[in-house]
Amino acid sequence: MRELEEDIACAIRSDVSVLVTGEAGVGKKFVGRLIHQKSRRRGPFIIADCSDVVASLGGSGGSAQAVFDATSPGAPGHKMMNAARTGTLLIEQIEKLSWPMQTELLRFIGTEVDGSSVRLMTVTSTDLYERVSFDAFRADLFYRLNVIQLNVPALRDRPEDIPIILRHYLSFYRRVEVPQLSTAAWQRLIEYPWPENVPELKNVAATLTAQDLARPLEPADLPPEIGS
Repeated sequence: MRELEEDIACAIRSDVSVLVTGEAGVGKKFVGRLIHQKSRRRGPFIIADCSDVVASLGGSGGSAQAVFDATSPGAPGHKMMNAARTGTLLIEQIEKLSWPMQTELLRFIGTEVDGSSVRLMTVTSTDLYERVSFDAFRADLFYRLNVIQLNVPALRDRPEDIPIILRHYLSFYRRVEVPQLSTAAWQRLIEYPWPENVPELKNVAATLTAQDLARPLEPADLPPEIGS
């Protein structure tokens, strides 16, 4: 985690492209938003999901040029550029882009509109380098996106974060009288492998607050796959 923290600090000080990797649900978008908020960028933080882009094109790359056309007024790329001017554009599931759309994204990177440029962050749960080796992803685009790479570990590999995240969501769901947990309950939570990562922990927080118990929560109060 110390290496990740150092890389995040480096990304905050810079305006270069950032590639955030890790399993689904580990908090990749959260890392991107954190970098944007603490950086010198003063524009908005815009999220674009490649799955939605591909679906809107019917899975075809036929309209790829329009998607990332940053110079033609009315084109989706121009709208994204204007929305995120002096800010950050985070593109999710970058691996979903077809080859033609990858080519247009390569042209999009570095484009300026009225003297302003967008900082680009991309997020993926796949191994893009492996996709490059199989000619499924453009090597030149990969290296433009991968100036700083941040690999966010799975929740099971950072158990010290579990109490912090759980307390956050317990407070979110129950702003007064936040439930307390026994030492044994905390131990079960820390030992659990969390296959779905943060969303699963968030769901556990919702379950615990719904019980509305006056006493500290015990292992028996946890979901059976965790407490038993």
